[in-house]
Amino acid sequence: MDAKAHDLNFVLGQRQQWVVPVYQRHYEWETDADKQIPKLWDDLRDKATERLDEDRTPLPHYFGAIIYSEPTKQAFGAVPVRFLVDGQQRITTFQIVLVAIREVARKIGIKHLVEVTSTYLFNDENKGMKDVEKEKFKLWPSSYDRQLFQKIATEEYAEVVSSFTPSYFHGTGRIKKGGTPKLLRAYHQLYTDISTFVDDRVELGDEREAVLSALLEGFLAGFQIVVIQLDENDDAQEIFASLNGLGKPLAPFDLIRNSIFHRARKLGEDDEKLFDGRWKLFEEPFWTDEVRQGRLKRARADHLIAHTVVAETARDANIGKIATEYQHYARDRAFTTVAEELDVLIRHAKNYRLLEDAKEDTTVGQITNVLRVWDLSTFHPFVLWILSYVSDEHEKSQILKLLESYLVRRELCGLTTKNYNKVTTSFIRAAKSATDTYDAFSKHMMSMTGDISKMPTDAQVKEAVLRRKAYGVIPTPRLRFILQNVEYDLRDKFDEVTVSTSNLTIEHVMPRKWAENWPLSDDRVASHESSFEAMMAGVPMDDGMKALVEARARAVDTIGNLTLITGALNPSLSNAGWTTKREKLSGSLLALNRMVAKVETWGEKSIEARAETIGDVIIRHWGVPKADQ
Repeated sequence: MDAKAHDLNFVLGQRQQWVVPVYQRHYEWETDADKQIPKLWDDLRDKATERLDEDRTPLPHYFGAIIYSEPTKQAFGAVPVRFLVDGQQRITTFQIVLVAIREVARKIGIKHLVEVTSTYLFNDENKGMKDVEKEKFKLWPSSYDRQLFQKIATEEYAEVVSSFTPSYFHGTGRIKKGGTPKLLRAYHQLYTDISTFVDDRVELGDEREAVLSALLEGFLAGFQIVVIQLDENDDAQEIFASLNGLGKPLAPFDLIRNSIFHRARKLGEDDEKLFDGRWKLFEEPFWTDEVRQGRLKRARADHLIAHTVVAETARDANIGKIATEYQHYARDRAFTTVAEELDVLIRHAKNYRLLEDAKEDTTVGQITNVLRVWDLSTFHPFVLWILSYVSDEHEKSQILKLLESYLVRRELCGLTTKNYNKVTTSFIRAAKSATDTYDAFSKHMMSMTGDISKMPTDAQVKEAVLRRKAYGVIPTPRLRFILQNVEYDLRDKFDEVTVSTSNLTIEHVMPRKWAENWPLSDDRVASHESSFEAMMAGVPMDDGMKALVEARARAVDTIGNLTLITGALNPSLSNAGWTTKREKLSGSLLALNRMVAKVETWGEKSIEARAETIGDVIIRHWGVPKADQ
């Protein structure tokens, strides 16, 4: 048995054919969150980002091992055959990655990358081949996957989609989950991820060819696997069975612990003293409890390590490979002692616990509540950095309040959350750049201009409050949070401060089903809530009524028509006319409802006027530095 580590350029670039034996499984890698394909993509994206950002020396990423055997006698001139004993899932996926990169290159017109990737998929044809149609492929899958793989490898992406529509694809090109082969789902997911990554990096200022080249280089040069060749005395079937037996792998935090104490011993530090004085707090059950942050449910220790690495390096970290990420961070940081290294981790651990335990009426509790409502653990590393390194409480409060304003304003304006991981790392870099952290952070935030990162202006926020649909678009917990804070700001010194909003629900002042009880502004009664519904029912509407109906339809879900009430109204009261609704709201203790009840007639103009008032409250409550407006 011979084992050597090689990069994928070496493993995939030779004239050869990897053959999957019959006893191997079908292709099994999955595309669901936290499964193999998303983890592979995270690694592939990280390797490309290393090369694009040039913010650290690219390091090899070890991606497991493959084991193979070769026939004792192979015909001279024929393509060498290598039977995969273990690793067919990896080798097959590597080929699919190359096909996906090739097809994205084809789509955006980079011909030489199409040709380059093809050299890793196919062997050059020559007269020494006995069976050209077979030997030209560098991978010969099991019979179950072979036909699909060859179709993917030889046809353009659009042709593949077309040939499997409607069996596995909808007419829109969206893939169907139920019954679709995992190999096809993996190909579609990787093609989609690569296309999106290229578009995102172009928006950040990179050239398409440079992005795709970085992906290919990061994959072929950055990924390494251990290649183990069996000799004639090794039993391939027995080895395969033992490799795929049951066993509980070490958790990431176990690997990190082992690495830390191994380094401590090499440096001559007292490992028992380190354990009792520093590491022991991480052995509490709190850190092994699994919690969900975003789409990932993992031990708190895993989340802590990921947040620490991002906070300290201002770079993305792949939580799926967090043990490796931490080792890279510790090596690059070059701590003088392991004790010093642990002190940094302990500082972030204490603040992590503070985020979980803080009361809502504190500075930390407020931002924790916002991130919980927004389900945005992406910003936890930035918050941890601020809590760890900004000592002035007023400055700390200013920074966290500005972060809250950023999230609320972008939500109101319907701006994407897709690239918040990049935004987070840019915030950390900005905060580190000057002694006046708030000034550096606020200037950086206000300098961002693209839709993926900008802070909306007062005018943009007011326009969104006035015109943009909020109900059904802004997630209910976030919308309730916004209305609750508007309520707090509307209260005056005569209001009962004990009135709580924690048990309130969102209610439309003018109901969504308004046609029966709410006449239009010209006093006519509409038959339906939209001209389309009227048309489908065969009820005619003149142009004037159509315009009034559509104007109302646009207004009914805006913030100006939304309020908070204690418990949901029953349907009959909820859809009742203005007189009944006004009477109900006039008895409310909430300023939001008293504002509504003062109006004699509730219609589009009333909704707009209330939206103007609420917009003023919002831009005051979630303010931005005025000099930069």
